[in-house]
Amino acid sequence: MTGMLGLTHAAESLSVIPDSAEALGIVGGRFANLQDASALRVSPANIADADRPELLVNAALWHGDIKFNSAATGATIKNEAPWVIPASLYMVLPIQPGRLSFGLGISTPYGLGSEFSKTSILRYFVPYESSLITMNITPAIAWKINDQWSIGAGLEIMRGRLELNQLFFRGVGVPDGELKFGADGWGVGGYMGVTWNLTPHQRLALVGRLPIKVSMDGSFEAQGVPGGGPPGTAAQSDFETDMTFPGSLALGYGIDVTERLTLGFDFKWSANSSHDDIPLRTSNSAALLPAPSIALNWRNSIDLGMGATYKINPVWLARAGYLFSENSMPDSTYTPAIANNDRHVFSMGMGWQGKNNSVDLTYAFVFNPGRTVTGANTAVLNGRYKHQWHVLSLSITHRF
Repeated sequence: MTGMLGLTHAAESLSVIPDSAEALGIVGGRFANLQDASALRVSPANIADADRPELLVNAALWHGDIKFNSAATGATIKNEAPWVIPASLYMVLPIQPGRLSFGLGISTPYGLGSEFSKTSILRYFVPYESSLITMNITPAIAWKINDQWSIGAGLEIMRGRLELNQLFFRGVGVPDGELKFGADGWGVGGYMGVTWNLTPHQRLALVGRLPIKVSMDGSFEAQGVPGGGPPGTAAQSDFETDMTFPGSLALGYGIDVTERLTLGFDFKWSANSSHDDIPLRTSNSAALLPAPSIALNWRNSIDLGMGATYKINPVWLARAGYLFSENSMPDSTYTPAIANNDRHVFSMGMGWQGKNNSVDLTYAFVFNPGRTVTGANTAVLNGRYKHQWHVLSLSITHRF
């Protein structure tokens, strides 16, 4: 059975983009300055200042332009499912207003999907359909110790769902067979943040996150295997795998330059090398798999950026941000299922703040410079990759 599985995995995906319009608007300078309810997950100490209960609803519209030109075959493949519509919800409840707050978030912090033609020349080397979706339940608590120091901590209770479908060659004139994987499961991690008010107009925020290992169980099916496969195997069986979402350490600096202008600067280090090879464990179908695991060999990476907020008047704000996010995927394990490179995120947005309600809207362009891969373990995957996204994010906040 020929073919190589290329798996969609989360760390090189939409996770680089914050989910609220305010956070996206100041994408590279949010850790010390973010004030909406999504801060309970981004920089939890920031919610200690909350003086009223707050509910935040976010929705976004993503459109991706992902293409691959194979150097070996000259073939071009394009992602045929370019639209993604994520959403999230956060709420903050002050226990002691301005001093002690509890928060709860439900979000989809990691995930990616791709869909390629089932008639492509590369159909035996790239999954024609792959999807990884996560849901994160995030309880957090924050305490303002004094006017200078606040601390916050939370749990990440994550559910992951993986689906992966790939064709394999059965012979000339014979319909292709299919390998189908499906699994879901849970994992738990934790995070903590500290915010230090250096002066009334300057802040430092430090946020650390533990890795999350999500263990998933499900089923495997091989369709079109002649005679059901080698002796002792089955075309259907249980399937198990696990994925580790990386830990990270982030530092943010915020400064109120004037009464109207606030700037932020962020640095983040992500431990992507903590990813192990992704196992493909089946109860009695191992001989039908192209490999027992999927190699990653990813490198640690850094993010750098800045963000700015300008108060036009008491109710209107303008925001802009830039974020550089370093690629961690080497040529050897590169795959169109996660086509990526160093990312540059440019954002601009507006916010309206009323007495009890706020509305924020942000547009972001996620630009990945074209990347030429020459050292892929599977030679047919060498070639030129293009990968970019357009993002429109809307957030609505109600304060009770």
